[in-house]
Amino acid sequence: MRLLAAAARQPKTPHPLLVALHRLLSTATTTSSYDPTAQFLHPDHRRVLSLPASWRSLPASLRHDALLALARLLKTVPQCHLALHAVSPPRSSGTPSSTPLAARFAAASRLAVSASALRPFAAILLAALLPAVSPDLLSWSSSYGSTGGSARVRYAALRLALHAFLAAGMAAEALHVLARVRRSGNTPSLSALAALLRLLFRSGEVRAAWNVFEEMATRGPRPSLAIFNAMVLGFCHRGMLRVASGLLGVLEKKFSIVPDVCSYNILIKGHCLFGWSGDAFKLFEEMRRAGCEPTVVTYNILVDVLCHEGRMVEARSLFDEMAQVGIKANTITFNVLIDGYAKTGLMDEASAAYKEMKVRGLVPDSCTFNILAAGSYKFGHAAQLCWDGRLDGAWELLRGAIEQDKGSDPAGTNMIEILDAG
Repeated sequence: MRLLAAAARQPKTPHPLLVALHRLLSTATTTSSYDPTAQFLHPDHRRVLSLPASWRSLPASLRHDALLALARLLKTVPQCHLALHAVSPPRSSGTPSSTPLAARFAAASRLAVSASALRPFAAILLAALLPAVSPDLLSWSSSYGSTGGSARVRYAALRLALHAFLAAGMAAEALHVLARVRRSGNTPSLSALAALLRLLFRSGEVRAAWNVFEEMATRGPRPSLAIFNAMVLGFCHRGMLRVASGLLGVLEKKFSIVPDVCSYNILIKGHCLFGWSGDAFKLFEEMRRAGCEPTVVTYNILVDVLCHEGRMVEARSLFDEMAQVGIKANTITFNVLIDGYAKTGLMDEASAAYKEMKVRGLVPDSCTFNILAAGSYKFGHAAQLCWDGRLDGAWELLRGAIEQDKGSDPAGTNMIEILDAG
């Protein structure tokens, strides 16, 4: 923290990107009201900034690492200030930047090579400029360092461009840069390839994703379990469940990688979504025979599909099995079960599950109250409570929502509608 304090004092006014990083970190820290970065910024600088969506998608751990690395560089490397101003120079309203794009790209590259924690940060800085400068970034990444620059410098430029296009969701350009990386004799990182696979599947480019995967098998890097899970998830999203299941055999036989619980959860969820619940339960038994212990996520998926099919006796039985095998149900588990009871008109059972949830010390959320509200309204349960003089029962639902500080959520409105219905 002393590094961050010194960095904030270095210029007379903190650089806007340091303020932005403070904002990124503080919005990610939702479990605590204390933000250790706040003490280093003047109150005038603690304002909500208009940040690109790609900046807000930076994982909290990377935000923290990038913040500390940037603070360290701002203190020890004066050139870091110049690089930051070159990448994102201050703009007056309606006045475009006067810094050439090539200089801004080069400044971002210097940031990326100065500290590994700043690589994703530098890529997101460039992603904020896309797609407007896509041709310029492609041209720069292929020519930067070609005259007198080392192979390491050239590869750093290509890697930065690849991650920038991935952060901007531009699959075609990312594939173009990936081909250049291969031609330069370098091997792309597994993290970049995993991100590229997810992007290609989301775009519906299944053939291109398979080509990337095959190229990994022949030219490296060796596919990891995370890569296989990304492939399985992609095929499941496209409805290609047989192909996704077949990858498990390839995973073990060709690459000697054992599927983990995430692999099975993805497959089980995919089969449930496409109406193949029978095969989902076969996978559930297969994973247990293979020694892969299911988690609460696995049970949540299976209880949910049973509830959607109206098989509430089996859903409750599977729910009870969790405690027998030592897996604790969470709020999502109870929401799924309560929703199943509510949609089948079993409001007494839904209320009993809600009470059991509170007895176990779990905190209901807005989904819990919305489920109870919708079920009570649909089946006249709330009106019956009021007409029978059992206002305590109706008030209990509303009070529960208020106690959980859900007054501003849709649940609060729904509860009021329930009381009005009475």
